Amino acid sequence: MMNLGVDRCAVILRVMKRILLMAVAAMMLAAPFAAAKAALFEGFVTEKPADKNVGEVVFATNMHCDKCVNKLNENLAFIKGVKDLKVSLKDQTIKIKYDKRKTDEKTLADAIKKLGYKADKVEK
Repeated sequence: MMNLGVDRCAVILRVMKRILLMAVAAMMLAAPFAAAKAALFEGFVTEKPADKNVGEVVFATNMHCDKCVNKLNENLAFIKGVKDLKVSLKDQTIKIKYDKRKTDEKTLADAIKKLGYKADKVEK
């Protein structure tokens, strides 16, 4: 009876060893294909094409502290059409991505001016 338990364990270990060897072999076989696929697409742009309805504008402004940054972030984020907003105290700039169908640069500049800051458009 004792021998039967040892035989079972040996069989289970052999099966597990085979499964492990097959998994290692599969990974070794797949590695060159993964590398070849990566090399095939190297240099291709993987980003989505730019949406022609999304505009981007950068304004130079006169903010001077973190409270100014918070005030601009909190207020400009709620303007209809604003998709992304980056306010940089270090660079004194506001970078805005917006939906051209819902707002425009003049509206954004006016909103910044209404908060008490200058909004000089920075040309790229």
